[in-house]
Amino acid sequence: METLEHCNICSSRQIRSIDPEYNLCRCQDCGYVFDSPRPTIEEIVTFYSKKGQYDHWLREDEARVAIWTWRLGKLKKYLPLGRLLDVGAGIGEFLHYAQPFFSEVTGTEVSSAGVEVASQKFGVNVRRGQVENMDLPLGYFDMISIFHVLEHVPNPVSFLARLRELLCPGGLVVCAVPNDVLAWRSRQNSLGKRLGRKKFKNFSAVLGTPKVSSVEEIHLSHFTAPVLGKLFKDSGFEIVEESVDPYFLRTGLRGLKDRLRYGFHWLLCRVFRLNRYDTIWFVARKGKASNQGK
Repeated sequence: METLEHCNICSSRQIRSIDPEYNLCRCQDCGYVFDSPRPTIEEIVTFYSKKGQYDHWLREDEARVAIWTWRLGKLKKYLPLGRLLDVGAGIGEFLHYAQPFFSEVTGTEVSSAGVEVASQKFGVNVRRGQVENMDLPLGYFDMISIFHVLEHVPNPVSFLARLRELLCPGGLVVCAVPNDVLAWRSRQNSLGKRLGRKKFKNFSAVLGTPKVSSVEEIHLSHFTAPVLGKLFKDSGFEIVEESVDPYFLRTGLRGLKDRLRYGFHWLLCRVFRLNRYDTIWFVARKGKASNQGK
């Protein structure tokens, strides 16, 4: 475990613990919420490289197709799409379904288990490792997708700086992250925990996020749309779209309920710029060089 002495977004040392039991801290200057102490990148790579780590993804493959199709539909407005780099590609599903819409697709993934499945099941090019350390062509990619990746990244600022280097002039980053801090579902989880409801025992009473040990994910950051927007702008990007990310796997009547709920929150975000859904969707364009993003 490692402990952060300053904010990874704005470098402030004005950090306050908001839930010691869950290692949750908040920067008093920029509002960024993060874990500290937290697992190191080596521990994260080991965790996601475990044998069978993505077995549940494979079991949900049919339901996940709808998510990839929905996301691709949201991206068609930016045609022609050109060269795609999918960072944190997992088992390569998105690359597989994205191939017909791009002239070239490439992926990166820290998990050896994910890279193996991507090659064997989907036949896509996914390179293992951290994108910050890879030898990739600078100014080459027209679009970089980071779907539910940024919350796992140890240093979001240096990560976005690297993506900016890899994008061609005017290239796009498509980002989706959980909306842990402001989502209505998170508020429900925290209230249930405070009321002592058994089904909410593994959730933080402050933030409503689950214990790492109770889920199959390790999140280091817990973003809000304002914090995420400032992070992108300070990293040399211009926000061109802010919305909610379609993220549901259930089918049948329960799936219909999830879609209606998504549609309601999409409309709420579109009309009032108010996001209380489970996820945040950003599309950001590489801007001109600045002191923050060169």
